Amino acid sequence: MITGTDDTRYAYVNGIIRAREARLLTKSHFDRLIASTLSNFATILSDSPYIGHEDVTAGFDLEENQIGDLFRKYCQHSEIQQYIDWPQQIHNIKVKLKGGSDSLLYAQPGTEIEDWPETIEEIERFTVDKDPFILSANLDKILCKYLYQTARTMPFFKGYFQIYFDLENIRSFFRARHFENAREIFNQVFIEYGSLGREIFVDNLTSGYDVLGKNFFTTPYAGVMDKGGAYFEQNRSFLKLERMCEELRLEFLRQARKMTFGVEPLFTYYQFKLAEIKKLRQVYWGKLNEVPVDDLKESIPDVW
Repeated sequence: MITGTDDTRYAYVNGIIRAREARLLTKSHFDRLIASTLSNFATILSDSPYIGHEDVTAGFDLEENQIGDLFRKYCQHSEIQQYIDWPQQIHNIKVKLKGGSDSLLYAQPGTEIEDWPETIEEIERFTVDKDPFILSANLDKILCKYLYQTARTMPFFKGYFQIYFDLENIRSFFRARHFENAREIFNQVFIEYGSLGREIFVDNLTSGYDVLGKNFFTTPYAGVMDKGGAYFEQNRSFLKLERMCEELRLEFLRQARKMTFGVEPLFTYYQFKLAEIKKLRQVYWGKLNEVPVDDLKESIPDVW
């Protein structure tokens, strides 16, 4: 197991986290939600914090806000707080520059990213060429650079973000393959700070799905490449790929549950809670839009 920060200041809140983890939804909850109808959502979630709202989705929104408040209240590492704030700030910049609705903005404190030299340069570039794809790709790479720089002295967070960057590159790899200028697109979005170099991806952009597992055999992601690729080839869907990527991310985070001290259990609980809310939204909107049950099952990560 990767060593944590072992900060004893988190002893109290980690006790709270242990109690809250026992209330996270289980696989049984989601199996029942998927098998049931929307009218039974409240009944199935009756032992959870999501009930008591006329609109089910309002419970999701409220719980998301409350978990953010909990994290900000107890997180005593400013750099770890930035791991939550910075992505939201980047999102807000994208929405504003693309003329999106204010309802899409995160209501969170801080705009420090707007003062980064790289961000200022990118905003100036966007005012000239107006290319939203390049804007998003470049802002994401700027964010990842700063996340990497602040996390590299803390083994748990360095490992987490390395996996996160790898998984983002894997997603980009599969999507770029479907464009004529696949190499150009992939190079535009590739994140440098993962464990996998650019070359292994570029060399396989035109490889058949049936050999991806073999070609990535020496990496931790052979299973994702093999099964995700095979599922896409058969179903023309990234459902399995997305699910397996999320499972790898959550599996890494789970090791923090064995830590008594440090900020890692708080960060992990925050991430698991957001993942839970995301899964609930997937099932709810899937049911509302009559998504096949098998597709819903395939989309839900099996890590609890």
